[in-house]
Amino acid sequence: MNGLEAVVAYTRAGGPVMIPLIVVSLLMWQMVVMKSLWLFRVRRHPLRIADAPARMAGRDRAPEAGPEGSRTAVLAYFLEHRTGDPETDRILWEVAVRRQISRLDRYLPAIRVLGAVAPLLGLLGTVSGMVETFQVIGFQGTGNSQALASGIQEALITTQTGLLIAIPGLFAGQVLTQKVREIEGELMVFHRAVDQWLTAPRDRLPMHGKQNGKGGTGC
Repeated sequence: MNGLEAVVAYTRAGGPVMIPLIVVSLLMWQMVVMKSLWLFRVRRHPLRIADAPARMAGRDRAPEAGPEGSRTAVLAYFLEHRTGDPETDRILWEVAVRRQISRLDRYLPAIRVLGAVAPLLGLLGTVSGMVETFQVIGFQGTGNSQALASGIQEALITTQTGLLIAIPGLFAGQVLTQKVREIEGELMVFHRAVDQWLTAPRDRLPMHGKQNGKGGTGC
């Protein structure tokens, strides 16, 4: 029996609950991979805090929206919609930051929910298998060991599968959440620095290149 045949036999032995378990696993790991790749891309091209004033004053090229980093995406959105009015622009800057933070959390709640659903589906399979076992006992007594083993096997396989999906899935979700919180912290530092720049008197605006060592390397 090759590997594919063994997987098919294992799935059949687990009964009908294996189908939603497989669907949950595929959806969860698809989102984990997508979120991991997105986090990798947004950290590849960091925008330093020291470069933000020149970008906003038009002395440097405008950042392009896309997978260049959360700071770059926030600045691109702000520059695209800025009005020139200081108070309105401060509100717009806040909106741009909050908008990016909501994007950072994308997929994380769904990953955690699917990771929590998997063992519950496994428990459902356990109950289903035990019900089948007791039905066999009711109709045939305890003499048919093969029929009894089928129900017990279904109960154990679904429980095992649910745990095998949930444990690594919840761990991956926690790691991704931690990475996102780090980026959110860096983004809030960037938000406060640019907000101070927006509220500073025009004759005290920081010049490009005078904040060396203060920019950081976050997204």
